[in-house]
Formats: sequence, C-alpha cells, structure tokens
Amino acid sequence: MKNFFVLIFLISLSAAFAQTVSVKGKVIADNAQPIAGANIIVVETNQGDATDENGFFEIENLSAGTYTLEISCIGYEKRKVTYAVGSGMKKIFTIVLKETAFETEQIVVSASKYEQKLEDLTVSTTVIKSEFINRKNFLSFDDMLRYVPGVQMNLEQVSIRGSSGYSKGVGARVLVAINGIPLYSGDNGDVVWELIPLADIERVEVIKGPASSLYGSSAIGGVINIITKQTSKNSLTHFKSYIGAYDKPSYDIWKWDDSYRTFYGTELTHSNSFGSLGYTLAIKKFDNFGYRQNDYYKRYLGYVKLNYTLSPGSYLTIFSDYLYSNRGNFLYWKDSRNALVPKDEDNGNYVKSYRSFNGLIYHSTLSPKLSADLKATYYRTKFDGYGVELTTSTANLYRAEILTNYTASEKFILTTGAELSYAKVSSNIFSNTNFFGTGLYSQFDYKGIDRLTASFGFRYDYFKLDTIGGKNAFTPRAGLNYKLDDNFILRASVGTGFRAPTPAEVFTTAGVGGGIDVKENPNLTSETSISFELGMLFNYTNNFSVDAAFYRTDYDNFIEPNLTKEGDIQFVNLSQARIQGFEAVVDWSPLPNELQLIVGYNYMWARDIEKNKAMKYRPRNVVYSQLKYSPGHFDFGIDFRYMSKVEEIDFALTEAPLVLVKDGAKRVPVYVTDFTAGYNLLISGVPAKIYLNAKNIFNYYYVEFIGNIAPIRNISISTEIYF
Repeated sequence: MKNFFVLIFLISLSAAFAQTVSVKGKVIADNAQPIAGANIIVVETNQGDATDENGFFEIENLSAGTYTLEISCIGYEKRKVTYAVGSGMKKIFTIVLKETAFETEQIVVSASKYEQKLEDLTVSTTVIKSEFINRKNFLSFDDMLRYVPGVQMNLEQVSIRGSSGYSKGVGARVLVAINGIPLYSGDNGDVVWELIPLADIERVEVIKGPASSLYGSSAIGGVINIITKQTSKNSLTHFKSYIGAYDKPSYDIWKWDDSYRTFYGTELTHSNSFGSLGYTLAIKKFDNFGYRQNDYYKRYLGYVKLNYTLSPGSYLTIFSDYLYSNRGNFLYWKDSRNALVPKDEDNGNYVKSYRSFNGLIYHSTLSPKLSADLKATYYRTKFDGYGVELTTSTANLYRAEILTNYTASEKFILTTGAELSYAKVSSNIFSNTNFFGTGLYSQFDYKGIDRLTASFGFRYDYFKLDTIGGKNAFTPRAGLNYKLDDNFILRASVGTGFRAPTPAEVFTTAGVGGGIDVKENPNLTSETSISFELGMLFNYTNNFSVDAAFYRTDYDNFIEPNLTKEGDIQFVNLSQARIQGFEAVVDWSPLPNELQLIVGYNYMWARDIEKNKAMKYRPRNVVYSQLKYSPGHFDFGIDFRYMSKVEEIDFALTEAPLVLVKDGAKRVPVYVTDFTAGYNLLISGVPAKIYLNAKNIFNYYYVEFIGNIAPIRNISISTEIYF
C-alpha cells in the first residue's frame, strides 16, 4: 500500500511539472483582411477554437509534438497545416485562406437591385472578383474588361454583345455604376475609367443584355456594376506600386524614340473603423509616357468613403472621387509607315480635365419585409482641349433615386423605384444645353412554383434635351428561371430598351482634328430595342460548369456616327439593326483552388438591316481563355484573346476622295497572349505580394479602331504590401 501511494505521488508530481503547449495564430484572407468565425480543429482530437473579430485564435493545453490543424470558413477553401511544437513553446503563426465559392452560390445585386443567388437569375451574368484585377496589374478598369467573355472594348468604348461599335467616345450603351450609382458624364455621356478606384473593388457584376426596365437609358446594352469593399473593422493599410516599360517596335521605321517608354504608378489605401464609423482613404498617382508619340498621360486620383451604421438595419455611405488628368491627344496615325506617330496637325495637342464624382447612399430596413434606399449623386466634369483652337466643356450632373424592396413572402418580392436626373452643360462645342429625365420602375419576382422563378418588370421614362421636345419611353421585360435539377438550370428572358441621345451627339459642332469636323443633328431621336435570350447553366461537378446562351437584339433608330459627303461626322439614326449570336463559357478546375481553366466563345452576327451589311467594329468570332496555376506560394497564369477581323469600319474616312486616315483600312484578326507570375508572401507570414506581368508577349500588332495601333509588348512588376 505504501508503494502504491508513492507511485500516485510521483505521477501527480510529474503531471504538475509537465509543460503544455498553447498554439496561437491569426487567420486572414488573401487580401490580408482578418477572417472572423473561422473554425480551427486539431485533427484526431476534440480540441479547437474559432477566430474572433480580429481573426485571432488560441488552442491551449496541448502536449509538445506535431499537430495538424484543419481551418475552415464558409466562402473560403478548407486548409490543413502541420506544425511541430516543442515543449513549453507558444507558436504564433498566420494562416491565409483563399476565397472560393461554388459558382452558383455567388450573391448578385445588379440584376434585380436586391441580393439574390446567381443560380436564380433570368439573365446572363458574369462576376469578376478583385483578385483577378490585382494579379493582372490593370492600369485602368477598362483594361480588365477586355478579358470578360461577351464584352468588347474599342479603345475606350465598352460594348456587351455588340451593343456598341465606336462612337468617338460619345454616349454609352452599357451603364457603368459604382454601388448602383451610374458613372456617365453629363455632356458626353461617356465613362472615364480612370475615375474608378481599383483598390476598393470587392467584385464586378456584368449583366448582359438590355436592362433599361430597371436602369433606364444607358443600360440598353447591359450593366457593369462595381461593388466596393466594406470598410475594414481594423486598421488596414494597402500600398501598391508598379513600374513597367513598352518594348521597342519590331520595325525600325516605326521607331520614333530610342528609349524604352515607361509607365509607373503608386497607390496608398487605408481603411479602419471607430465604433459605428468606418472609413476608406486612397490616393493614387499613375503616369504613362506612351508607346506612341503624343500619347502620354499624367493622372492623380483621390478617393474618400465613409460608412456610418445608424442602427442594426440602417447605414449611411458617402464617397467622393477626384481625378486630375493631363494627357496627349493621339487621334489617328500619320500612315502605316509611321503607325506610332500622329498626323502632323495633331502632334502636340493635349487635354486637361478635372472630374469630381460624389455619391450618397442611405439604406434603412423599415421592417423584416421592407427596406428602402436613397441614392444621390453630384458629378462635375470639366475639360479643356488645346489644339488649333481651344475646346472646353463644363457639365454638372445631379441625380437622385429612391428604391424599395418588399419581400411579401418567400415566394414574392417586389422592387420599385423612382429617379430624377438633371444636367447643365456649358461648352463651346456642345453649346450651353441642359438635360432633364425622370423614371419610374417596378419589378415582380415570383417563386411560388416548384423549381421556377418568374420575373416581370417595367419602367416609364420621360426625358427632355434642351430645346428638343420631350420624349416618353416604356420598357417592359420578363424572365424565367427553371431548375431541372440542382445542377442544370434553364433561363429565358425578353426585354426592351431605349437610349436617349446625349448633348454631345445632338449639339456638337467642332473640329476633332485630322481635318475632321463634327456637325450637330437636332433631329436625332432616341433609339429603342427588343432583346431575347435563351440560356442554360450546367454544373457537372463543383469543379466543372458550362454557361451558354443564344441571344438576339433588334434595334430601331440605332444611333451611330456617320460621315457626310462633305467629310464631316454627324450622328444619325439607322432605321433598323439586328445583332444575334451564341455565347458559351466553360469553367474547369481539375485541381480545385490550384489549377483552373476558363474558356469563353462568342459568335455574333450584327447587321444593318436597311443596307444589308455588317455593323461597324463588331468581330464575328471572339475567344477568351484563362489558365491559372497556383501551387502554394506561387501564382502563374496565361491569358489569350482572339477576335476575328472586323468586316466593316468607317471606310469613308479611309477611301477616296477624302482619305482622312491614310492606310486606315489596314486591320487584322487579333491574337494577344499575356503571362503572369506571382509570389504570395502572405502565406509565409510576410504581408506582401509581388507580380510580374508580360502583356502581348509575342508583340502582335493590331488595331481596335482605325489608325490606332493597340498596346505593343510591355512588361511590368507590381508589389503589394499590407500593414
């Protein structure tokens, strides 16, 4: 018995002096934001913890040894990490989770102006995550759009499924918005892509096809809605810097400068919260000395966003952008032997512009079933063009919208809204004009039939452009979504659209360079459309999906620039036009969250019915492909774009008797290949990433618009640091 008590005493003494291990760490996302609510489990034990709001966790009372931890959180890939921990040590480490989601589980707000799953939509929609924008080091937002299936860029003009050709930077048939607030200007009706704060983008939602029933005039071709990030709950500073250079042209005759033309930029963003108030501040400087003569720019961007939580169901968001730009004005090349040099009379021309975009969003949850939003905007633009003569324009655009969402039950959702806009323009090229518009809209979504979602909406608009008589527009739409099973979804929609002409399209009277003048057309009227789509989404597994759609849009009074017999540009209405085609996107991840292949194909048949010929600047075949391989710390990618040779261009500018753009008819199919390589030091606990981007690696020469060589081969290095 005595020996027994001695044994018990020795065991107790040993236990008392035994040292235990406490494993401490932090779980963050790929953008260095802490992840709250992540579960950490010690494999083959019942021990674990969950991260707090700052992403920290601690697992105590472990014996020294090697442990495998399993970390999981909804919306992120599950990870397992193994650590050997010595006796008495407290191991502190950082775990990075990459965002991942089954494609149809993504939440989209743009299609119906309320949150819904991608799998429930009745229209084709693509979602681009911020990670893609960062890794490719896009210098401005429009560069990114060149890699989205179904979207085409002609210089700065965006088109979805052929909705736009090229209209000299005037007017928009795709509504671009920030948090649902339109970003078009009050005079040109264009979008200035550099105004968009790339560092504050959470995701981008691209709605393909007319959306005028909810968004009005500029959405006749679709919607690109930019959703900004939530303000950080903790202090987070993001610094990004890049530097790059264009290669020298392969042809000696094209070399107008012996040096390598460079571009560089620096951006600093800081976000934090104090109680109910969150804020994001950003400043950015980005310069580009251009691969073409007189095609430089120097830009400065300032961005402020404030978010104040008034109550659990109400918040106020205020944001403001300010952009200063000084750029050279490259209109057309001198000729094909001087493809990187402008015409003599255009060399030395430049444009200075000042833009301020200010928005306010007030959201209130009035009851569990009813919510309301108030959105207000003031957008001021001013530019001065310095050439043979001074061109100037100042526009002030005011806009307000009230939106309500009523969820009567799980089966019925009603969205209603009203908006008002007013623009005042003072210009020596558009004349001193004003624009007034108002709209009322409503949409009903019904889910009362098993596996079926039905949507019906309509909108009424009244608009008046200066001295021209007021116009009315009524744009209904309807859509169906039917789930054959959990993996096979059919959708169909029919919608109408309209677009009012902008002050620039109606009233412009000025020289634009190169011996070309623009004439006003007070008889220009609004265009209308009717569009059909039949689509499907098939998910064979969580790692393989196919999204395909047939589409057709018929336009009446389609607005396009036309060259008169005198050699002037004038915007006119085409009596009828038709665009139809097929689009398919295949997304395959043979190694989930490591190896991914996306291939998109679009066949488009765009015709001017009256003249029975192709519409200008619309390629018939377009292919996009992305191959991404991300083993561990590394990130590699290859992107390829192909566009068939466009059939129709502005031949009147390139042929006798005018020949205003010498050799302007020269064009080829487009083959562009890019390469990306990156290293993520976040996984090693160092708050930084570095990327190398080589774009147009085969130095392929092509044009998106006559007399304009697209960017030649260029290489850049970008670094991101979080602290």
